[in-house]
Amino acid sequence: MPHIFVLSFLLSTAGPRCGPVDVETALALASANGDEVAIRRSEQAAALADLSLARAARWIPIASATFLAGPSPEAHGTVTNPTAGSSRSIAGLSPFFRIDTSVVQPLFTWGRLDAAEEAARAGVRARDLLLQDTTSQVQLRVIQLFWGETLARQILGIAAEVEKSLLDVDKKIDKAIADGSEEVKPSDRYKLDLYKAELRRRKADAQKGLESAHAGLAASLAVLPEQLAVQELPMPVPLTDVPDVATARGAAERQRPDVAALDQAIAARTAEVKATSAARLPQLFVGGTFAFSYAPNRDIQTNPWVSDYFNTLGVGVGLGIRQDLAFPVLTAQVAKARAERATLERQREGLGRLVQVQVEAAVADLKAAAERFQAAKAALRTAKTWFRSASLDFAAGIAEAKDLIEAYGAYVESQVNQAQATYELVVGRARLEQVTGTAPRRYAASCTLP
Repeated sequence: MPHIFVLSFLLSTAGPRCGPVDVETALALASANGDEVAIRRSEQAAALADLSLARAARWIPIASATFLAGPSPEAHGTVTNPTAGSSRSIAGLSPFFRIDTSVVQPLFTWGRLDAAEEAARAGVRARDLLLQDTTSQVQLRVIQLFWGETLARQILGIAAEVEKSLLDVDKKIDKAIADGSEEVKPSDRYKLDLYKAELRRRKADAQKGLESAHAGLAASLAVLPEQLAVQELPMPVPLTDVPDVATARGAAERQRPDVAALDQAIAARTAEVKATSAARLPQLFVGGTFAFSYAPNRDIQTNPWVSDYFNTLGVGVGLGIRQDLAFPVLTAQVAKARAERATLERQREGLGRLVQVQVEAAVADLKAAAERFQAAKAALRTAKTWFRSASLDFAAGIAEAKDLIEAYGAYVESQVNQAQATYELVVGRARLEQVTGTAPRRYAASCTLP
């Protein structure tokens, strides 16, 4: 029965299960559960462990204690006047114990320990920044996939409405052809069939996009697709303002976490160069030893020139200098650290240029998306008016069927274009925020997926 109570406790303390998730919940769950984010957190934990090691190396980095117990032969008297006992006899054996300890505390290392801690601290900051960068990338992907699924669902909804409307058009065309109306020709039937075939193609593409986006979103949230239910939301009303390139580039130079992480990596390599250079110099330390052993069947020796392994009490402290004489190896290590730093510096220069290109491309994409969005809105209004007019004319018998089909096709196409333009504008703005280094959105994951 105890395992039942444990399970009940875990279920009661876990967060509520997520119903259909909205975009904020999806962003929170991806930031908390995403595989890439989890990997970055593991790297962050490893960097913190390295920092702990660097700090611990300051205090007694070398220390050991050895405990030994066993039988000792009996011995009485002194080295010049033995009275009993023999190392060749097992008579009078008795147990003994011995403990040996030694410690080394660095005193002066020419900044080697300071540099090691500085490098570890820079490594922690770099991992923090990389975690932020990865979270931003994951959130951008979630936005693309979430609204991509919404877009596909919206297109499928439009297609369903069109299919329903085409049933009425089918009946009207069939009746007009049967009645011998001159306003409807057999070619109108062919045009309608061609339009229906194109509609099926669009519907198949939208269904494929829906399934792909759903699978990708589930993977980003680290769940199976069948475990994820996405809330059906309308496409958001996006802002159409576009920042200028100079402003966006300045924001990226100040805020990009991957750029700042590379700067910290360079700082860590610089500290490593200092540490390896200091390793070639003499290291000043203080050392201490302590030894104690006791055997009840042996006399304690008090002669300062005589020691007994089985009966000992010794304490010692000394100041020492240690010099590593492997100068070729040490010099090579310094050269390697400098070369690795030079590589990072070159990468930093290249990343700076790449950031500029990414920002300019993101601004251009957002500007084009905003213009397409405005054009799509205007086209939708025009197409809607055209379709209404064509419907009234066809009902009044003053327009041909092909005019109604063309108007309806333009209206449907403008709806799809409007939805696509909205999606591109939403994603374009999110992409610009990511490339300019806007901090990832912070949401608390208040629920758990099954």
